Amino acid sequence: MRDVPPRVPRPAPPRTLPTPRLDATATPLITDVDPDHVAVTFLWRGPAAEVRVLANKLTHDSDAALMERTGDVWHRTYLVRRGWRSSYLLAVDGRQVTDPLNPRVWQGQSVAETAPPSPWLRRERPARPLAPHPLGRLYLPERPAQGSLVLLDGENWTDDAPVILDNLIAAGRIPPVRAWLVESGQDRVARLTCDAAFVDALPYEGPTVIAGQSLGGLTAVYAAHRHPDRFTAAISQSGSFWWPGGPEPEWLTGELAASAAPPRVHLQVGTLEWALTGPTARLRETLRPPSTYREFDGGHDRYCWLNELPEALIAAYA
Repeated sequence: MRDVPPRVPRPAPPRTLPTPRLDATATPLITDVDPDHVAVTFLWRGPAAEVRVLANKLTHDSDAALMERTGDVWHRTYLVRRGWRSSYLLAVDGRQVTDPLNPRVWQGQSVAETAPPSPWLRRERPARPLAPHPLGRLYLPERPAQGSLVLLDGENWTDDAPVILDNLIAAGRIPPVRAWLVESGQDRVARLTCDAAFVDALPYEGPTVIAGQSLGGLTAVYAAHRHPDRFTAAISQSGSFWWPGGPEPEWLTGELAASAAPPRVHLQVGTLEWALTGPTARLRETLRPPSTYREFDGGHDRYCWLNELPEALIAAYA
């Protein structure tokens, strides 16, 4: 089972533009187009029979991903909205590599963005170390905790969550919170598809927010629905609300529609996530204030989730 629904029609290919002058020594090259859009140019220098840009949900491995060749330079330029960001790789003769002309690499992927990264990601000082925990890892603030956070797929957050939490707490944007980074392990799909036993075993203490991405976003909302006495709010980034696949999809949306008191949810989805647009819109219709909704310019991408999580935490703890 995958995190996105099978057999969803592909969207139209991304709009490409003529490549500007090929004198850049670092990529991606960002050039202005109009007040709302910029052009993003990717380059590759060297011998190859084929080079493709693999940018999450922008190229989706279509023919639009294939770079053009001028001499020994491969290039492709895409029109994107201001604010777009993505992790990406280049496929050189089928071999996926980071972009050698881009010094920015995060979690094994190159990074392209048309807006500054979230200021809450700055490492002003060494982040607080995480303690081992039976479910994954545990973050403890310097001051006594006044709330808690459960972060699903915690193995993906061990480097960045302590930095985000240190910064938000130091600035007074969220209260001091302890955070459980709950690992999914090999049974991720089973655990993160509204599994009652998994959700019942999640830790909580005091006002607790639960956050997740993709299937984790689905499960975060389910947990807040199943245990409103434990979880005061859920953060769902690119939630897989299409689940389950088959003749009776979007089970959780039906559950919330029948609920007299749906949970407080901070819902986020990318503008390029064509497979999630409909399910997310239908789930959004079941929610009520003070739930919030935000679209970010990007795809089903952990780098987008990284940049969007701090503001979601601020809203959840407000």
